[in-house]
Amino acid sequence: MFWSVVQSHPACERKAITNIERQGFTCYAPREKITRIVRGRKVSDARWLFPRYLFVWITDHWYALFNTFGVSSLIMNGDKPAKLPDGWVEQMRGREIGGLIVLKASRFKKGQRVEVTGGLFAGHHGLYQGMTSRQREVILLDALGRVELAPDLLR
Repeated sequence: MFWSVVQSHPACERKAITNIERQGFTCYAPREKITRIVRGRKVSDARWLFPRYLFVWITDHWYALFNTFGVSSLIMNGDKPAKLPDGWVEQMRGREIGGLIVLKASRFKKGQRVEVTGGLFAGHHGLYQGMTSRQREVILLDALGRVELAPDLLR
């Protein structure tokens, strides 16, 4: 018994979850808390943390997942479902607050001078501009203009 990954059809996560659970499987699909501006007001909302990807507890009759409405594919490792690392789903559930995963805020302040520590722009310096709704850090590089980077690439 182990956790594996199922890919749903586009925008069919709820349909896939319902039909997977009807077949007796346990399904987990983490959602993240986001804040949007709607008509000048901040509104809290939720969206799928991994759009189209659902985590399913595999016991024995996993072949049934191939013919499940809403399911596009089962991520395979050869002729068997791919296994997630032990404890991965439990770790994700442990990060939930009120059923939603709250991603950590940036450690930088707007206008702060930062250095890119990895990737294509390693060694470049710029000014921190904020974080996008997709948890990407936005910086203005001295030579290249506005760039969005993964949070762990800044110092």
